[in-house]
Amino acid sequence: SRTVMTTLRSTPVGRAGGLRHVRRRRSMIYRITKEYVWFGSIPDHPGALAEKLRALSVGKLDLDLVLSRREAPGRAVLFVSPLRTLEELEIAARAGFGKKDSFLTLRITGPNTPGLAAKVAGALAEAGINIRSFTGAAVSDQHVTCIMFDSQTDVDQAKEVLDRLLA
Repeated sequence: SRTVMTTLRSTPVGRAGGLRHVRRRRSMIYRITKEYVWFGSIPDHPGALAEKLRALSVGKLDLDLVLSRREAPGRAVLFVSPLRTLEELEIAARAGFGKKDSFLTLRITGPNTPGLAAKVAGALAEAGINIRSFTGAAVSDQHVTCIMFDSQTDVDQAKEVLDRLLA
């Protein structure tokens, strides 16, 4: 999906340092993809996360998302994504991840702009789509957002809404 934004910038003109407004167009391209996020339970003690990630790294998986948090005393949960090939799925299975332990999300990547999370959440709310989980991060001028929904239907509808919003 692609959107074009016009920005107004002040640019120094001449030696006197006067300012002149110049309109510039910059292209803002957002990519929205459906991704499975896999999760598994791990013990909540030092080294448990490292052990699970070592098991996943055997096949040199190129994970874009690694998130771990305590779920209950003595137990944590680990989320990883993406797992796309049969080889990656087999490695994940040997590390204790299974198909039943996954959920479909929408992943948005593109330029980081102020208010983007509010714009996305607002559009989904207006469409009557409930968000189960929303995680976003920015690095420099780029962002990535992962949104989990309650059903496949919600994922499909949300993708349509966001494709229009960020087109």
